[in-house]
Amino acid sequence: MDPNNTAKKEINSSSASNDLEDGNNSPPGLSKRKLVLVLIALCLAVFLAAIDAVIITPAMPTIAKDLNASDAGFAWIGSAYLLALSATAPFWSKVSDIFGRKPILIIANIIFLIGSLVAALSNSLPMLIAARAVQGMGGGGLITLVEISVGDMFSQRERGLFYGIYGAVWAVATAIGPIIGGAFTEYATWRWCFWFNLPFDGLSLIITILFLHIHNPKTPLLKGLQAIDWLGSSLIVGATLILLIGLESGGTSAPWTSALVICLIIFGLITYVLFAIWQRFARYPIIPRRIFATLPRICTFAVVFSHGAGFIAPVFFLPLYFQSVLGAAPLQSGIWMLALAVSFSLSGIIMGIFIQRTGHYIWIIRASMGLFTLALGLMITFDEERNWGKIICFQVLLAAGIGANMQTLVIAIQALVDVEDIGVATGTLNFIRNLATGVSVVVGQVILQGVLGGHGDELRQAGIDENVVDRLVNGGAIAASTSGGGLMKDWTEAQGRVYRASVADGLSKMWIFYTALVGMGFVLTFGITKTELRTEHEVTRTGLKAEEAKRMKYQAGLAERAREEETN
Repeated sequence: MDPNNTAKKEINSSSASNDLEDGNNSPPGLSKRKLVLVLIALCLAVFLAAIDAVIITPAMPTIAKDLNASDAGFAWIGSAYLLALSATAPFWSKVSDIFGRKPILIIANIIFLIGSLVAALSNSLPMLIAARAVQGMGGGGLITLVEISVGDMFSQRERGLFYGIYGAVWAVATAIGPIIGGAFTEYATWRWCFWFNLPFDGLSLIITILFLHIHNPKTPLLKGLQAIDWLGSSLIVGATLILLIGLESGGTSAPWTSALVICLIIFGLITYVLFAIWQRFARYPIIPRRIFATLPRICTFAVVFSHGAGFIAPVFFLPLYFQSVLGAAPLQSGIWMLALAVSFSLSGIIMGIFIQRTGHYIWIIRASMGLFTLALGLMITFDEERNWGKIICFQVLLAAGIGANMQTLVIAIQALVDVEDIGVATGTLNFIRNLATGVSVVVGQVILQGVLGGHGDELRQAGIDENVVDRLVNGGAIAASTSGGGLMKDWTEAQGRVYRASVADGLSKMWIFYTALVGMGFVLTFGITKTELRTEHEVTRTGLKAEEAKRMKYQAGLAERAREEETN
């Protein structure tokens, strides 16, 4: 017997009764006009958190020059944001279970604003990196808490449309971020990449404060702080930072065989093990074991990892293909990616409407992962020739496979867990997806570098300088495609042709890996069972009483299981 299902009817019945007493409806206390305002505010918060991951990409050379940044410092301008965003998702979701969604969402918003303000005012590299880390903490909270809040505001069937819009916002932000950042850098100053956040996030914050009405437990501050699993939070944040820093350092600032990289990766993995052990004893664990209690839930999280590792690959490596192999300028490569962004947005919204109207989602997950696998397999055929049919059609197929599942997997896991576990399940899903993207980019780079290394003799025979070849096969392929031509600007046509063929071969081998990885995710989708999406709204109870009720319910379920095993 699944301990998470013990007394589920009683919990739901109790929730419905409490909703009537509290006057909560679906969504509680909101007219249609206020609801639209709240959704705009939430989408705006997600847009800013998503765009900040990419908006500074074209500005980083200018920032590095203005602040006299080293190569290592240059990389940290982008990495600090992504590392903090990835590491903090489980913490935000659990803290919102204790204090309620709205106050924690407001705090995340304020932290993001502070980070943006300090980043805009930065006059040194350490100051900017610290500001980016603060931004990432706030951004991680915004992304996670918006998803959880939508889950609290609407029934399972209704969430489909709003999660589809959420995915579309993410896609648009990712697509136009580099274009906006390039325009700010060229026509104003790179600091506008951060000033840009203040008025819009301020507007989102004001609307959230005034009009977002969801269950608020009014937890006493001291008791709430005491209830937070600080050791578990420290372990999971530390493990994520250590592992990702080790992976990012490998092959760039230090060789993969160096003691630094090996120790960071091993210590990161060991810290994850310590975190998992501690979660067995924590009173209110950050990631409770019960959300992994059934095979369908485990398969869902595994598909999330596969999907996350796969979807970041084209976002990261297609611009490299366009620039290094096809010779596109950075702005051109951004425009060529619009087919991906537009299809991504449309597929998410269409699938969201379909789920809202029919309640069917399991075959969307399976068909989308199958289509995703097919599209990645087709990308293996990309070569040095510019073929617009392939460039556009493959991106459309790819986006359809990615976009439909971006939020459908959220709906799936929320349907599989009890209503009171929606917060931690959604936070865990975001954490797994963010971790997958970080690991995926590193693995892709390693494969590319390995194949390029095999072409080293060809590059030398073409007359390319030995030092340049060493840079190219040791992590310099991306640098060669940026900053006004990078390493390629003084090459002859013959040298460029040899290099383009080498990069195309490396990317082709890399797409084979991603095809296999996502194909494995497709197989795992058949382990996800369909759960009927409820049309009635169930309010998620937050606060210390709700946390204690969950703990007691889980312990009662374990005791009942033990008695059944003894009887058998």
